[in-house]
Order: sequence, then structure tokens, then C-alpha cells
Amino acid sequence: EKRIEEMVGVLGRVRALGHDVHLHLVGPIGEDGYGRWVHRLCLENRGWIQVEGEKHGEEKKRILATHRFSMNACPREAFGISVAEAAKAGCIVFVPSEGGQAEIVEHPMLTFDGPEAAIAKIDAVLRQPELQQELSRHLAERGKAFSIAAFIAGMRQAVSRFLQERKAGEHSTP
Repeated sequence: EKRIEEMVGVLGRVRALGHDVHLHLVGPIGEDGYGRWVHRLCLENRGWIQVEGEKHGEEKKRILATHRFSMNACPREAFGISVAEAAKAGCIVFVPSEGGQAEIVEHPMLTFDGPEAAIAKIDAVLRQPELQQELSRHLAERGKAFSIAAFIAGMRQAVSRFLQERKAGEHSTP
């Protein structure tokens, strides 16, 4: 469901275009047939793929903080917390155009409809430092929506609306 093989294929083709990119796979890889296939694929490309496994807290923050780009290939993901985390950490994140991840990044250069579009957009971004700066600023602004302060403000607004509606309901006559 995470389409790891698609990410490997896309980044392999981006590498063939002359970009020295590498991949850190963060998250569990199962022991089922798909997981074994992904492990083999990673071994075949071990010069540029690092299997990190499941990471949390400071370990995950360290990986994100030391990289400029991130990718998620899972289509139609409801939200994509990893995308929000990467954006908040300062990564430029490429995601499928369907699903919640696209709503997080909200930029046409960061969303793709299939491998060919992903390759073209990643290549274009890697070739344009000015575009990278623009996308970084855009994602920094988007990342504010997923901060603790934004969550607290949203909760306070929801509670305030609830209390106002409740109070208005007490004063209405049937």
C-alpha cells in the first residue's frame, strides 16, 4: 500500500538523470511476500538505499532534519502524518495528487499523478535552486497549520463556538 517499489523506481530514474539522490526508508517493512520483495529491492540498490526501520521521536527528527527532500507514494492516504512531519522539519515533500497528503503540501510542483510525473517534477525541482527556496518557504508556511499552537488555537475556537451555541440555545424560546 505504501508503494515503496514505485519510490525506488522513480528515484532510480531520477538518479539516471544525473542527480545524486538517496533514499532512507523509514517505517516497518513486513515479513510477508511484499516485505521480502522490498528487502531484496533495497539490497539490490544498497549503494543509495538505507533501510532505517521504524523510527520515533528524536531518531525520526534527526533523519528528517538532516535531509532536504521527502517522498510519499501511498495513494489516497487519509492524512499522511509523515508528510506533515517532513514539511514541518523543512523537507520539500513530493506526494501523490490524490488524498490527504496533497492537501498538506498544496502545491502543483509537489504532487504527481504517476511515476512519470513524479520523475519530471523531482528533476525540475532539483535543477532549480530558486524553486527549492520557494517550495521551502511555502511548506514552512503550510507547516504552521500542523503546529501545537495551531492545534491549541483550533481547540479553543471549537470550545468557544460550542459554549456560544449552548448559551444561545438556553436563551431561545420554543
